[in-house]
Amino acid sequence: MHPSVALSTDDTEAWGLPLAGPGLLLDVPREGRWRQPPSLHVEAAPGYRLRLSSGGQPLLWARIDGWWDRCGFLQGNASAPWGLPALSAADVREVTHTPGTDLWWEAWAWRLGRALAQSERSVLHAGRWCLRPLQLTRAVAASRYPISTMEWSFGQPPLSPHSPEGVLRFDRFRVECWGSFGDPSEIRTGAVMPLRAPSPEEDGRVKSWRKRARDGTLPPVLLLYVDLLMKWLVIDGHDRLHAALLEGVTPPLLGLWPVHEVVLPAIPEKYEGVMRAAEHHLRAGATPALVDRVNRMLRVNYAQCRRTTVTRGWPLKGGVDAWRAEVLAWRRWNPFPADSEDWEWFSGR
Repeated sequence: MHPSVALSTDDTEAWGLPLAGPGLLLDVPREGRWRQPPSLHVEAAPGYRLRLSSGGQPLLWARIDGWWDRCGFLQGNASAPWGLPALSAADVREVTHTPGTDLWWEAWAWRLGRALAQSERSVLHAGRWCLRPLQLTRAVAASRYPISTMEWSFGQPPLSPHSPEGVLRFDRFRVECWGSFGDPSEIRTGAVMPLRAPSPEEDGRVKSWRKRARDGTLPPVLLLYVDLLMKWLVIDGHDRLHAALLEGVTPPLLGLWPVHEVVLPAIPEKYEGVMRAAEHHLRAGATPALVDRVNRMLRVNYAQCRRTTVTRGWPLKGGVDAWRAEVLAWRRWNPFPADSEDWEWFSGR
């Protein structure tokens, strides 16, 4: 029998992004099948070359420029084995709480958390994961991409998601400019990205989900954060997201990311300053709201560890040569238009 995944309430107060409700921590054992790469995982080769694979099938290739001026994306096989069981009408009816409330979010977090833990084609690997409801932000409020690796540090909280309409602009191949300054059309961190082309509007599941979007009972879309790309990938719910966009409603989003915990040193001078700040705030009048805010500040500053996220990558067998051979072969088998300069850089050495 496989060791089981333990689910518990996420008590993290300092993720640094707008959350829509309560979520879960998923503690995955470090034994049994969990020691192996999951079905859906990232592989890496030198020169910031990445491949997202599922069951041995490539879903996405990416390459980041050495100066982080640009990043190229090549979409792969949309019919790869990864996937959660399709939600049925009965599944949706079982969640009877008012949509958008904490109880509603809690019910869906537990349902999708159990599905992730029980899947035979899992995205989870050994370690701790977070599953939290997210709020969308505006693209103009998102951060620009770092101008170099010197500006990007290992282990940061996930970024706020934005631009879900990007799932409808599915390009087999594209190169994003990460190094522009002052350009209002520049690409910003935290964008939502699809792993397959959108279904036609007349597709039966899209039509069914549009009714749910109209009456406010649309189940959440599941997103996976990949920190090197600084993007959210849709891993379950492409049709639900499409339906919400067609109806002009804000899609409910559940974000999934691996948790990296950093032990913080004890600094007496810091604690002394925090206590003085707490006393100063409370002198103004200890209302329930103020006490709650001060308590949160104390818990954050006295925390013994800081939670961030780091996407784990496995070595890509064959390295750069294997990565290049795959992308060149993919274009031969699946012709698509591409700017010659962009393609030469992306597929070159």
